[in-house]
Amino acid sequence: MVKLSWHQKLLLKKELKNKCQSFHQLGYTSVNETELIDYLICYRWKKQKMDSIKACREDILHIEANEFFDYQQLVAQTSSRTIKDWHDIEDLF
Repeated sequence: MVKLSWHQKLLLKKELKNKCQSFHQLGYTSVNETELIDYLICYRWKKQKMDSIKACREDILHIEANEFFDYQQLVAQTSSRTIKDWHDIEDLF
């Protein structure tokens, strides 16, 4: 799995923060930058290679909520954790 260097994270921090704030305004208050980075690296950028920081920045700004939550649903379904292990499900109700 490819990881972002500290320098890449620093360069993408503004866009990640803006996207998190955008999700928060839509009512998805539990989304954080770490989850977005995981989504990008493990799913979105795994399919398509990002060649430059500029392309990464633009791609982050074009993430749709349903794309992100489709990935989160896949992670939940393929996880070995049981329902008792989930501590953060109160915001679903």
